[in-house]
Amino acid sequence: MILKLNSLIRLLITSFLTFILVITWQVTAVSQFSLPTDGNIDNLPPLEVIRYGNIEVTWVESPLDNEELFQIAAPTVIDRNNLESDRLPVEIRARNIEALLWLTINRIRGDIVTKIFRPEQARQASATPAKVITSVLNDRPVVQIQYDPNSRPLTIATVTQTDVDFYSQNPEQIVRQWQQSLQKKITQIEYFYSSEVIRRRLGQAIAIIAIAIVASIILVFIHWWLGRKSTQLKMQYEAGIEALKSVTDNKQTDAQPETSSNSVPSVASTTEETSDPDLFVYQASLQKRLSTYNSLRWLLVWLFIGIWYLGIYAITTRLPILMRWSQAVVSQPLRLLAVWFLMTLSIQISKTFIQRSIDAWRENPYITFGESQRKSLRLATISNAFKGFVTFFFVALGIIITLALFNISAGSILAGGAVIGLAVSFGTQSLVKDVVNGCLILVEDRFAVGDVIVINGMDGFVEEFNLRLTQLRNPEGQLITIPNSAIAEVKNLTRLWSRVDFTIEVAYENDPDKVLEVLESVAQEMYHSPDWGDKMPDPPEILGIDKLSHAGMLVRVWIKTAPLQQWLVGREYRLRVRRAFAKHNIIIGRPQWIAYSASLESQDSNIQNFNGNESQILSN
Repeated sequence: MILKLNSLIRLLITSFLTFILVITWQVTAVSQFSLPTDGNIDNLPPLEVIRYGNIEVTWVESPLDNEELFQIAAPTVIDRNNLESDRLPVEIRARNIEALLWLTINRIRGDIVTKIFRPEQARQASATPAKVITSVLNDRPVVQIQYDPNSRPLTIATVTQTDVDFYSQNPEQIVRQWQQSLQKKITQIEYFYSSEVIRRRLGQAIAIIAIAIVASIILVFIHWWLGRKSTQLKMQYEAGIEALKSVTDNKQTDAQPETSSNSVPSVASTTEETSDPDLFVYQASLQKRLSTYNSLRWLLVWLFIGIWYLGIYAITTRLPILMRWSQAVVSQPLRLLAVWFLMTLSIQISKTFIQRSIDAWRENPYITFGESQRKSLRLATISNAFKGFVTFFFVALGIIITLALFNISAGSILAGGAVIGLAVSFGTQSLVKDVVNGCLILVEDRFAVGDVIVINGMDGFVEEFNLRLTQLRNPEGQLITIPNSAIAEVKNLTRLWSRVDFTIEVAYENDPDKVLEVLESVAQEMYHSPDWGDKMPDPPEILGIDKLSHAGMLVRVWIKTAPLQQWLVGREYRLRVRRAFAKHNIIIGRPQWIAYSASLESQDSNIQNFNGNESQILSN
């Protein structure tokens, strides 16, 4: 069953990687004949230009706030790299008109500065506001700006035949529409650049900055306070994890286990305070509080970003000199912030879901305390692995969406990344095998931190385990590091429960029933003892005589214990058996020796005496 599960998981992983490689690696097929392509693909107009057959149209925008004023048209330009002398692209015509409008804004702004800082010179100048007029220049209607009656008007735009074809109106109607749109914008510009409005809006901008600074200081303080609390909770949580690890690690002794030919660490139990099930409830509450604090800190970071973003947008809409960037603030940056807010929110929700699921799995009422202790020890590894995968997935998704927002082809980047990843994977096959095998160990729960295991003839206490390697501490205190890919066979000596396999050879002179009675009495005395009963979930089993040999009778006893308690219980049981045997005069078995240098007659007589004594013992 395990082999089938391993094969299925490897098949799914391979299929997933192949699918990603196929959809991201865009390779063009090459043949003898090529299909016809549209020659205009490489000569598409800019994004702000709309092409209607032989006419291209774009909007003229206000340099003040990028507001769309009116549309202009021009003949279609197929190849913008080779422009003809009599054909000007429509976007260049629009930029020229916007440049003339910018000159108007600069003149109005200069008049305002003169009124503020040079009032005497301002009184001498004309106070007549700028006026948009229409005229005829070279037999074509034009739109002009008249600053004062004594100055020459500035020609802004000329109605061309292409404009007439696009609007399907006569030139006088088109020029009046342009005049109304420009006059409205010029009036708005003069209002925004009036001294009263500038003073009022400058005060509003200063108030917005002050509010943002005060709010930022408050948020930074709360973020620092929550970070300090999170650090304390993390230290307490890690101390609790170390306390759980100390159940199996902090009281090792120098004695070796009794029945294994390999050297396995002899581990003692911890105190009642450490093994109290309330410790797991306390650890779970710490984890929930830590998750809550981290979520609040994440929310504070985004509140900080939101406050300054809204403040910058409010300032750009208040100050005329910054209005031209107000639309830019709410377009690309807003989408970018929205994407990463959703990505980080998804990460937070996923991490919370993973943590709640793990807590529910650990707090299952049908799970024994030993199993809950075991799962708590491996909780950090499992949660970190899943949380790391979720973070990687959403960050990668956010990067792809960000590239799409900036009109960068993510397909080519993914294709290059797939090729690079494939090349790197060939060079790091062992690392990939380590990670895959580490995931399988987690899924199959072969062992966890706190177990005592035997791997490839090396044994020890599992001190550290992650997706790449496993570290064991042997009885000599040596730290053994084993890559997960090298783990083929694992002997777990402490999975859920353990056992003391007690065997002893007693001499034939002893009464077998008496021996079994003494072993049973010692085992029941320990089982009902308040100091040892909690370490023995089931009553001991006296299996009886397992073997008869020249050394004596081999008697076997099985004592089921809690995980990692078999060595403590075994030592205590042996000590009590030794004392009970001495009390009841039970003799330990010993090998029978034959001296081959003696004469055959003496050997025959010794054998006859031994057989007679054995018959007498058995009859008794």
